[in-house]
Amino acid sequence: MNFSFRSSRFFWVAVAVSVIGIGTLPASGHSASTAWMTLEQDGAAISGRWEIPLRDLDDALGLDDDDDGRITWGELRAHHGQIARYAFGKITLRADGRMLPALATGHRVSERDGVACAVIDFSAVTDRPVQRLALDYHLFADRDPLHRGLVRFRGAGDESSAGTTAVLGPGHPGAEFRPGAGTTVPGLVQFVREGVHHIWTGYDHLLFLVALLLPSVLRRGPGGWEPSKGLRASSAHVLQVVTAFTVAHSLTLCLAATGVVQLPSRLVESTIAVSIAFAALANLVSRESVDRPRRRFPPWAMPFAFGLVHGFGFAGALGELGLSRTSLAVPLLGFNLGVELGQLACVAIFLPVASALRASRFYRAGVLPVGSVAILLLAGGWFVERVFEVQFLPF
Repeated sequence: MNFSFRSSRFFWVAVAVSVIGIGTLPASGHSASTAWMTLEQDGAAISGRWEIPLRDLDDALGLDDDDDGRITWGELRAHHGQIARYAFGKITLRADGRMLPALATGHRVSERDGVACAVIDFSAVTDRPVQRLALDYHLFADRDPLHRGLVRFRGAGDESSAGTTAVLGPGHPGAEFRPGAGTTVPGLVQFVREGVHHIWTGYDHLLFLVALLLPSVLRRGPGGWEPSKGLRASSAHVLQVVTAFTVAHSLTLCLAATGVVQLPSRLVESTIAVSIAFAALANLVSRESVDRPRRRFPPWAMPFAFGLVHGFGFAGALGELGLSRTSLAVPLLGFNLGVELGQLACVAIFLPVASALRASRFYRAGVLPVGSVAILLLAGGWFVERVFEVQFLPF
C-alpha cells in the first residue's frame, strides 16, 4: 500500500492536526435535537406524553446539580416542577380556538433510540368535545434552530392507530388536528424538509459523502495524486458516485420502510461507520503500481455497495415518524427527494472550490490527506461507540 505522503513525518503531522481539530470541536455537536409527543383525544379530554432528551433539558435548565456529568433520578425529581413549567411554556394548545391549559400528571424516564429522555405525562380537559385541536410548538426554538418535535395525534374517531403525524420546529411551529378525520400524514414539502434535515444533521452520512468527494477533482497516477483535467471531468466522476449512492440507498430505504427487509440498528450504524472509514482510507492510497497493475473497481462500486447500508440508516430516521405502512408513498418520495437535495447542495458547495484548488499542493498534500485522516479517526470513534454501546464523542 503506497501513501501519498512524502514522508512519515508529514503523516504524523496530519494525524496530530486531525486529533487537535476533533478535540476542539464544541461539546454541543449534537445540537440538532428531537423530542417526541403523542396526543390522544377522547371527547372533551386530551391526554398526552412528551419525551424530551435529558441532555437538551440539562443544557437549558442545568439539571446536573453536583456537576458530576450525570443526572440522577433524585436530581431530576427535584426539577420536575421546573421542567414542566419550562416545557408547557413552550407550547400552546387550543381547542376550537380556545386556550387549553395542560397539566402534568406524571414524570418518569425512558430511552428513545439510545437517548435518555424525561417523560412528562399530561392532560387537558375542556367543557365540550374537541372538533379542532391546534398546537403551537416552540421548544428549544431560542437555542436550537434545527430542533424538531415529532407529534402524533389520534382522535376518538380515528380507526388506525397511526393517527396524524406532524413534524414541528422553529421554522414550522404550528399544526392543526381534526379528531375523526382519519389517518393523514404530513405533505410532500414537509417530508422533503425532513430529508434535507436528516442529511445535513446526519454527520455520518455527510462525512461519507465528503470522503467520496475529496478525491473527485484528482486522479491517480504513477507519481501519486494528480489534478483532473477540469471541472467537467470532475463533474462526470461526481455524477457516477452520487447516482450510485442515491440508487443504492433509495432501494434499501424502500425495502426497510415497507418492512420487506429489516436489519438490527446496531449492525446498520456500525457498518455505516466502517463505510466512512473505508472511504477515507481509500483516499490515502494514491499511487498506481506501474510494475504490477492491479484491477480497479469502477468509481461507482464503493458508493453503491455502502449506499445499500446507508439506506437502512435513512429508513430508521423516517421510521421515527411512526407512519403507517399503508400511507408510505408520499413520505418515501418526499424524504428521499429531500436527501438528494441535501446531497446536491453539498456537491454544489464543495466541487467548484475543490476544482479551483485541485492543482495546488495545498489541496493534494494538505486538504485531501488531513481531511481523510480526520474522517478516518471520527469513523473509528463512531465504530467503537456503536459496537460497544459507549459514548465518548460529543456528537
